[in-house]
Amino acid sequence: MHSVQPAVVSLTQATETGSVYTLDELAELAAIAHDAGLRVHMDGARFANALVALDATPAEMSWKLGVDVLSFGATKNGAMTADAIVSFDPALATELAYRHKHGGQLTSKMRFQTAQLDAYLSDDLWLNNARHANQTAARLREGMTGVPGVSVLGDATANILFCRFPQPLSDALHAAGFDFYDDRWEPGIARFVTSFAHTETDIDTLLAAIRERTSTP
Repeated sequence: MHSVQPAVVSLTQATETGSVYTLDELAELAAIAHDAGLRVHMDGARFANALVALDATPAEMSWKLGVDVLSFGATKNGAMTADAIVSFDPALATELAYRHKHGGQLTSKMRFQTAQLDAYLSDDLWLNNARHANQTAARLREGMTGVPGVSVLGDATANILFCRFPQPLSDALHAAGFDFYDDRWEPGIARFVTSFAHTETDIDTLLAAIRERTSTP
């Protein structure tokens, strides 16, 4: 009674490192949580990126595996402040509505957010956006592989890429106008996130700048 009691296991799909849980891994984790009497929440801020990476359906990556509540993200895939909470257990829906009200987070003129989600889901726009973001990340990852002094870290399959850069390279790229994080994790670790708005030209321009600043005179 003097400590916080666990109630939920929250899984981030795709993860903050750009990796993606397989369907088997998600099913196993959900089963462990349910056996312990815990609910399963999926943080799906990049749900679409994980979905296209696995070539799965939304059902296969959520309720069919035992997910009870899904945070269905759209903001990181083209929408503006328009995300949704999906409850696969009807018993939780009413409680979620009350918690939303208690948190003081009701949105004025919510139809503007609803209209975004309506367009987001029409004609597979959300999947096409995510697929494009993943493809540009793969292009960036492939282009950085083998560049002297640059190491691509991890096994990212979504749209996030971590690299190890020499500090002079990071400094030179920043000076040239490229904006990316390289001081939030540990020295020399750079993070790149591609989106639906990035083009192949954007990626190739960055790669050319990296190669130019790492080539031997």
